[in-house]
Amino acid sequence: MASKESLENLLGSFTIFLDKPFTVGDMVTVGTITGRVEKVGFRSTRLRTFDRSVVTVPNKKMIDAELDNLGLRPVRRVKFSVGLTYETSVEQIKKIVDDIQVMIDNHPQTTDQEGSKSKDQDARVRFDEFGSSSLDILVIYYVNSPKWEDLINVRQEINYKIMEIVRKNNSDFAFPSTTVYLQK
Repeated sequence: MASKESLENLLGSFTIFLDKPFTVGDMVTVGTITGRVEKVGFRSTRLRTFDRSVVTVPNKKMIDAELDNLGLRPVRRVKFSVGLTYETSVEQIKKIVDDIQVMIDNHPQTTDQEGSKSKDQDARVRFDEFGSSSLDILVIYYVNSPKWEDLINVRQEINYKIMEIVRKNNSDFAFPSTTVYLQK
């Protein structure tokens, strides 16, 4: 039984060396583990996670599990909602949506899904739904880099600009709240 597992891991390492689904330095997700590949051995592969711990994954699992090589993506997708207060008018929402769309389309590091800067980007900003405490605007865009550092820097820039746009349009961000009506 023990030799069967060792043989499977050895065959897994040959598959990794020949197929090259990833190399040392790539950022990968295997199952629930995301980390940078530090070493590929005959029995296992070592990943350094975001919290700086080292996880050793048997090579059999590296080839049997779904593996997402994050470094091979030409772009990174960002998707989130912005919740505005219910006091925001229809005209204000339309202006905020338009302003955010233009700002994202004109940002130098946003792109379409294929990684090219075209007039028809895949970024979408839409009034999405009536939330329990907010009027929700859906924001989707792509950052023209597979690097984590570039992604978080662009997200920060765009988030600051969204804050400015919302305030410029005399609206505000909602927070979870409850209204209680008392009757006699």
